[in-house]
Amino acid sequence: MDSANRKILVYQPLYVWLAVAVLAVLLVVVAYGLFEYGVRYSGTRVEQLTQQRNKLESQVGVLQKQNAELQEQVAMLRRSSEIDRRATREVRDEFAALRNQLMEQRKDLEFYRGIVSPGDAEPGLRIQRFQLEPAGGEGNFFYSLTLTQVKRNDRYVRGVVEMEVEGEEDGSPKVLVFNKLAADNSKPLSYKFRYFQNFEGEIWIPPQFTPQRIRIMLKPKGKGQPAGIDETMDWPA
Repeated sequence: MDSANRKILVYQPLYVWLAVAVLAVLLVVVAYGLFEYGVRYSGTRVEQLTQQRNKLESQVGVLQKQNAELQEQVAMLRRSSEIDRRATREVRDEFAALRNQLMEQRKDLEFYRGIVSPGDAEPGLRIQRFQLEPAGGEGNFFYSLTLTQVKRNDRYVRGVVEMEVEGEEDGSPKVLVFNKLAADNSKPLSYKFRYFQNFEGEIWIPPQFTPQRIRIMLKPKGKGQPAGIDETMDWPA
């Protein structure tokens, strides 16, 4: 190899350390710049988020107030609706009670009209009304019997009322005496009146007995009394 073309490299460590130092300073400056940017950006972002949070909290407060107002309105509407329903129910019940009262008054009017103005009815005794209604307890019934005297109200009528319940027991016909079915096992009913007389009470029908008809007999006592009555009617379903 020719010595004229040979190059000699001289190692100079000072320049290397200088370059490293410059590079380190640049890295520090860049890092500091990034840190400052991050701090500034974070501060700005935190401020933005704080403003957004405050705005949302304000909106939440407004919505909560509106919700409370709406709930109060709903409660008021519910109370108003309940009051309306209660008033409607009370009016309906009162109307039904008045209607029932009117019907009872009409029945009473027809009853008294039949006594005062019996029309073409024959003079004498009459079974004006007989009703049977279930009472408390199985086999218990409440009865109501009204007797009247037509066109002969100048004198009293006297006598006894005998009633029988016709039906079946174990497939065979059977007759039960009405007064023996009464709770107090009473004697036959006695009547004495000029215009009308009511009888009320309770009876008990044995469970093995199936009532079908009821027979009512009015048996006058004494002279000059009107003819008696023997009437049979179906047992109410």
